[in-house]
Parts: sequence; C-alpha cells; structure tokens
Amino acid sequence: VKLKDGEILKADTVVISIGDVPDLNFLDKSVTIENGFVAVDQFSRTSDRQVFAIGDVVGPGLITDAIGAGRRAALSIDRIIAGKSPDHGDILPLIDKQRISLEYYNPKNSADNLVDCGADCASCGQCRDCGICVAICPEGAIKRVEINKNDFEYKVDPDLCIGCGFCKGACPCGIWDLIPNTAK
Repeated sequence: VKLKDGEILKADTVVISIGDVPDLNFLDKSVTIENGFVAVDQFSRTSDRQVFAIGDVVGPGLITDAIGAGRRAALSIDRIIAGKSPDHGDILPLIDKQRISLEYYNPKNSADNLVDCGADCASCGQCRDCGICVAICPEGAIKRVEINKNDFEYKVDPDLCIGCGFCKGACPCGIWDLIPNTAK
C-alpha cells in the first residue's frame, strides 16, 4: 500500500472499511457469521483459529473501539506465534478506586440529569456533524437538513428506519436515542 507521502506499507491483505454494513461473502465457510457479523471470541479470533476480525465486521461501533481491538488482537497474535496462550491480561492495570479523586468532576451531573451533563461536554451529546450516522444507515433513513446558514439537524424518516441501532452504535457523540415507532 503506497501512502500519500510516498511511504510503502507491506501487507499480505488490505481490507478497506468505511463503516458500512459488511459484505462477508468472500469469507470461507469455516468463519462463523452471526446476525450479519463475524463471530469472534475475547481475543478477536474467529471460528477459524487462523483468522482474526475487528471493527465493523464484528459489529457497529466507534473507531476507537476498533483501534483498541486491533491492538489487543495484535498482542494475542504475537503471543500465539511465540507459542503462548493468547490471553495477555489487561493491557494496563486498573487504578485503585481509593486513588480516584472526585474533586475534578462537576457534582451537579448524575445519571438522572443526562441532558445537563451532555450540555457541559465538548462533544458528548452534541453533534459534531461528522455524518457517520448517514453513512452507516443501511436504509438511508437519516438525512442532514440545513435549518439556516449556520445551523443543521439530522432527521430520521420513521417510514424507512428499521431500528437497527447502527446510528446509535457508531455515533462518537452519543446523540442518538432509539424510540420505538408508533403504529400508524
């Protein structure tokens, strides 16, 4: 793979993913598919122990989740090649709860007051207009609508929405709430 800066990355296989529903028809029958996604264990191994999978092929999610899964899968692969168990334990030890200070957190926000909590955050609960929800919706139910020159909103067509939750799972800001459609 030749990068824009001219650097060449050597690879046996390159799989390009854009956050869409995965087309898994190319996979060998030895790889188990469940509900349209590749089934993996805690080490990102598929039913074919020589094949690992991460990212959108195992389910919708954030790119940060895919990056973390890729790192954990790489550590597991490295351990397997070295003849060890793929279990590498936690990458970082958990912080002792007694060392955590709450003085940095705004005490007015709680799980009961998520609207105010979301308003305080720079990104959580506030759309950054990334368009991931539009791109990932398999039914084209989400549209970006300009309200005026400086404002917009994303609208869902309830006649097209199938309630798959891909928008909610992929949104880096957590703005989507799934509400059942009412019968007409």
